[in-house]
Amino acid sequence: MPKSKYSRQMKVYLRRIYVKTVEESLEAKSSELAMMAGVKMPTAVEVIKKLEEIGLVYRKPWGPINLTDKGLEEAKKIVYRHRIIETFLSKYLGLDCDEACYEASLIEDVDDKVVYAMCSKLGHPCQCVHGKKIPHFPHEGERA
Repeated sequence: MPKSKYSRQMKVYLRRIYVKTVEESLEAKSSELAMMAGVKMPTAVEVIKKLEEIGLVYRKPWGPINLTDKGLEEAKKIVYRHRIIETFLSKYLGLDCDEACYEASLIEDVDDKVVYAMCSKLGHPCQCVHGKKIPHFPHEGERA
């Protein structure tokens, strides 16, 4: 299995920025991301700078964080993987929503084939265990 392009921390931030800006139509702020991640502001700013450097987010000094087009596509993939895995863990292993969410964040780097198989076994769900929309992508063996 190839190593993930992004650190676990980067994926968490991309997922959270996606939820804030796309699903909740709110601004993503460094201070909120730091609090959500349980880190101090300098640590959050460091991760955000890394995401900026690789072209996934942009922001003006002291302004909200936004996803670039590339960042939006990557965030959707990360959200898809996370929500499929947590839904699978909840439905087939009986984990509660929060437990499934936590465990999904630990194993999101499984091979794409595994995630696609989980999605297929689940019947290509439209919503995760939290009732949030699962963004889908056409791939071999799955309908769009």
